[in-house]
Amino acid sequence: MEELAKKYGDRDVEVFVMYVREPHAKERGFRQYRKHESYDHKMECARLLVKKHSLVIPYLVDGFSEKLHQVLGNLPNLVYVVDKKGEVFYKSTWTDADAIDEILAELVSAEDPSRPVQKTMDSRRVPGRIPVEV
Repeated sequence: MEELAKKYGDRDVEVFVMYVREPHAKERGFRQYRKHESYDHKMECARLLVKKHSLVIPYLVDGFSEKLHQVLGNLPNLVYVVDKKGEVFYKSTWTDADAIDEILAELVSAEDPSRPVQKTMDSRRVPGRIPVEV
């Protein structure tokens, strides 16, 4: 998402993340994380994630009751792309940077055809490796 924020930053696109809950609390590989016990605990977890991933884009934290998350659909990794009219242009139940890049390219190109943008992200591409089709 950081890469998309940079790519579309000059096209009046705003990207942010909303932290709602610890999705893998106490699961294998995430045993050190526990369900939020308070809003302060939730904020502490969010700050750790921002620091761990060196996030620069705005990182919003839903309230302890998760009301906003419930209003938006209560799904993990939910994504909305909203156009300048305030209408939902794209909605997904999973954060897929490649798909979001494609949607944003389409949206900003339609808004200003004199400055078309092409999808450039390919999460299957890893530097130094040959892409493998699955």
